[in-house]
Amino acid sequence: MRERGSPGATSGSGQVEYIGRTDFQVKLRGQRIELSEIEQVLTGHPDVAQAAVIVRENEHGDKRLVAYVVPGGEAGPDGLDIATLTELLGKSLPEYMIPSAIMPIAELPTTASGKLDRAALPDPDRTSAAAGRGPRDHDEEVLCRMFAELLGVEQVGIDIDFFAHGGHSLLATRLVGRIRNEFDVDVKVTTIFRHPTVAELAGRLAELATSTRPRVRQMTV
Repeated sequence: MRERGSPGATSGSGQVEYIGRTDFQVKLRGQRIELSEIEQVLTGHPDVAQAAVIVRENEHGDKRLVAYVVPGGEAGPDGLDIATLTELLGKSLPEYMIPSAIMPIAELPTTASGKLDRAALPDPDRTSAAAGRGPRDHDEEVLCRMFAELLGVEQVGIDIDFFAHGGHSLLATRLVGRIRNEFDVDVKVTTIFRHPTVAELAGRLAELATSTRPRVRQMTV
């Protein structure tokens, strides 16, 4: 991510605008976001000691929110429940303020003066997107292809989380459109947030298809 320090500066694509202090407020995809609000919700969880949220840009020019959390208490980086943290954010913040990835780290990097070094925060690992189980049927195969195309990876497993690997509300909206065209099922963006893996989403689509299928009337003799 390339930050511009002056108040009101806008990125070359016009998608990210830093207003006032660049550490705390950005404008992403038309929405003004206070990064400190997201950080406060995360640190409100007893297992999170520190949190930092930034805007990252991938190789395709797509920008997204990424949160970094340092465990607190007895919890270690591997012991943090990312799904619980995402749910916590969803209860307090609008969808556009929910980071597409939450990355546990041992400590936040700092500069020589002791301030947070945002440029040194690691890029979330997206190479594991293909890990895990492969598609088991045609529907899962189609959804895996959709996930991969939108996330910008070659392939995905049916258990990877759409939002943990670069997805956000705008990409979820595009995914909804593709699902409607391919499966002829009416789904909402909230469906993607509640069922963020191919395995979960395929199961939900099957339920929706069954519930909307016309019932066969029994014939009486």
